[in-house]
Amino acid sequence: MVDPKAYVPLCRKIAENNIQVYLIKIPSQLASKGYNKPKELHLLSDKTKTYILSGHSLGAKMGAQFVFENPKLIDKLILIGSTHPKTISLADCKIPILKIYGSNDGVADEKSILDNKSKLPKTAQFQKIEGANHSQFGYYGFQLEDNQASITREEQQATTLKIILKFINN
Repeated sequence: MVDPKAYVPLCRKIAENNIQVYLIKIPSQLASKGYNKPKELHLLSDKTKTYILSGHSLGAKMGAQFVFENPKLIDKLILIGSTHPKTISLADCKIPILKIYGSNDGVADEKSILDNKSKLPKTAQFQKIEGANHSQFGYYGFQLEDNQASITREEQQATTLKIILKFINN
């Protein structure tokens, strides 16, 4: 439901660290089908590369669904500001999984995130950003039902980047 351009700043910062990034637009009316875009676009065909899939909110749900259906195509999964997976289980997944969330997130609150912890492997890493909310993981304004952040968007983005790069490089 969010314009993909809202994630360009974070993607650009990741790319500046010599990591190839694809920002994929999923049709908002067909998100439940559009998550297969990486496969349809043949972005995962080079077996010598490491593939990391990431998404925010509904994008994280779709990322989890993709890994659930294609467990051998992705090497790492990053879920940002999302309570998912809810309806599927990745508990037996063998790839490293990172979940980033904000302490002030009103859309994907900490209780809901932790309620679904059993749907992820015991090795999944959880990183809470103090003062972060849902909206500031992107650049799209304030989202209904969200809480106010107690840190700036720039601080939240910088911390998110630092966590992502550490996960990618380990």
